[in-house]
Amino acid sequence: MGASVGIGGLIVGVAMLVVFSMAYQSIAMQIDSGLDRIENAETPIPAFSVDDATLWEGAVVALDIANGGSGYSAGGTLAAQSGNGGFSGTYTINPGTGAITSVVITSHGNYSSPPTIVVSGGGSGTSAQFTPWLGNVVYMNATNTGSTTIGHDEMWLFTNGSGPTAFDTVYTSSIGSSNWYSGETVSLQWRNATNIGTNRLALTVGAVSIGATLA
Repeated sequence: MGASVGIGGLIVGVAMLVVFSMAYQSIAMQIDSGLDRIENAETPIPAFSVDDATLWEGAVVALDIANGGSGYSAGGTLAAQSGNGGFSGTYTINPGTGAITSVVITSHGNYSSPPTIVVSGGGSGTSAQFTPWLGNVVYMNATNTGSTTIGHDEMWLFTNGSGPTAFDTVYTSSIGSSNWYSGETVSLQWRNATNIGTNRLALTVGAVSIGATLA
């Protein structure tokens, strides 16, 4: 009789331990779930706007120096002699010869055929010749309208719903920052962005995606 009572008590004890263990696991899971909900609630959802987006399919995306010429002075600019697409650029010279050694495109412009590029205000230099190459440039202004700072490496670009491109691979901050701060507007010039015919651009951060029709 005593042995039966002892075995019965042991069974009841084990059963109670199992019940307590299950109850503990259930409470622990509820606590973890509650903490996750609190953490998620404290993380603001990114909010931003695509203010404008334009595709120029005849932009001067590269400019080769076919002949650096001679006798040029610093301080001049590069301009398009033909067409009215809006190209502009700057150059540097060899101080000894006045030959143009490098160029920087400051405005890509938009042309139906390659324009003739000339030096403006560069002193009495002669013979410089340039070869322009046309391609696509997407211009986009976007504003962080939310309260959270977004890393450039969290941002993605899509054209016509496909072809994801990491934002930080095509954008360079003018202030050397890798973050998109609340209230800040970023101005993107995406050279050779996509094939001719693309008509829609989307900016995506996490689960939020904002699209715009390319003008």
